[in-house]
Amino acid sequence: MATFVSLIAPLAYFIASVSASPYNTFDGEGFPACHNVSAVYHPSSVDEMVSLVKSAAASNTPVRASGKGHMWYNTMCSDDPSTIIIQTEGVNGISDFTLSGGTGSVVIEAGVTFFELADYLHARGASMGYTLVNWNMTIAGAVAMGAHRSSLREASMVAAGVLEIDIIDGAGTIQKIPRDETSDTWLAASTSLGLLGPIVRMKFKIYDDFKVYAQQKM
Repeated sequence: MATFVSLIAPLAYFIASVSASPYNTFDGEGFPACHNVSAVYHPSSVDEMVSLVKSAAASNTPVRASGKGHMWYNTMCSDDPSTIIIQTEGVNGISDFTLSGGTGSVVIEAGVTFFELADYLHARGASMGYTLVNWNMTIAGAVAMGAHRSSLREASMVAAGVLEIDIIDGAGTIQKIPRDETSDTWLAASTSLGLLGPIVRMKFKIYDDFKVYAQQKM
C-alpha cells in the first residue's frame, strides 16, 4: 500500500509574513473558494507541480490544487493566510491514446477539462462513455470530489472510468495508484478531496464514440 505524506506542506522560499487575498471561484469576486491565500502558482508541466510540492518540505505551508472553472464556494481552504494554490489549467497534456475492439485508454494531466478531453476523443472516434462532468471542470477535480452520476444503469460516476491515478504526496513523490476495488489506497485516492495530494495524471478508460439522445420536460 502506498504511503502518503500529509500535504500540510511547505514552500521553503515562502516568507512567514505573507499578504493574503481571496482566491475566487468561476463566479468571480465575492465568491471565494478560499478567503485567504498568499500566492497562486501557474505551472505548465507535471514536473513543475512536483517541484512546487517538493519545495514545500520545510515550512508547514498548506497547499491546494485547483482547476479554474467549476468549484465549491468557500470550502477549498482553511483560513490559514499562508495557503498557496497550484492552479492546474496549464498542465493539460493528453497522450498515449489507444482504442481497439470498442475500448481503450488515454492518459490525461491534471488540468484537462471535460471539453478538452471530449474534443480530443471525438476527433479520434472515441468517447468517455457515460461519465458526466461540468463543461469547465477538470477531470481530475471531478474524480477528487466524487462527481458526477449521470445514469443509474451505467458506470457513470467519473471515477468509474479511471484506470490509474498519479498523486503527488507531501514529500513531492508521485505515487502511482492502479485501480483495485479491494485496495483501501485505491478507494481513498479515487475520491480523496485532495487530502492525499494533487492528482497530476490519470489513465482513463475510453470507448468507441456514440450518440446520446435525451428529452427533458419541465
